[in-house]
Amino acid sequence: MINAESPQIVNAMRTLQAALEAHDTTVSTSKGIGRSDWACLKLLVQTGVQSPGAIQRALGLTSGSVTALLDRLEKRGLVIRCADPSGRRALLIEPRQEAVRLVKDAAIPLEHLAKRLEDRWGGERCHAAGQACRDLAKLVDWASRKTDDRAPV
Repeated sequence: MINAESPQIVNAMRTLQAALEAHDTTVSTSKGIGRSDWACLKLLVQTGVQSPGAIQRALGLTSGSVTALLDRLEKRGLVIRCADPSGRRALLIEPRQEAVRLVKDAAIPLEHLAKRLEDRWGGERCHAAGQACRDLAKLVDWASRKTDDRAPV
């Protein structure tokens, strides 16, 4: 059952999503990097070495788009393709130090804002807000999977 607060939470999540997307657009544009390329760099820095297939699934791109994206990032010296020791022809994609620096530098303004919130709210409330964001992200992921299950054929 949907209560009176549910639409407010959904609207707040949409507002946050729009703000984060605007931040990513600003950062990627300022670095001369496409949005998908930037999303790939963030993924690699956050999660570590990934296979092209894992990148494809995480970003919702075609294999051809991922190949072109990796070509661009490799040409700029931001990623390196490495042989996967678990398979003869398998590849792994590793972020180079420059990519790590770019992603971490882009997060600095957000970290400053988070620090200001922590100073104002206190550590316990910030921890609870962070946990709420993680919980909401899990629920959105779950709802996405459920939506796919109900999609008409």
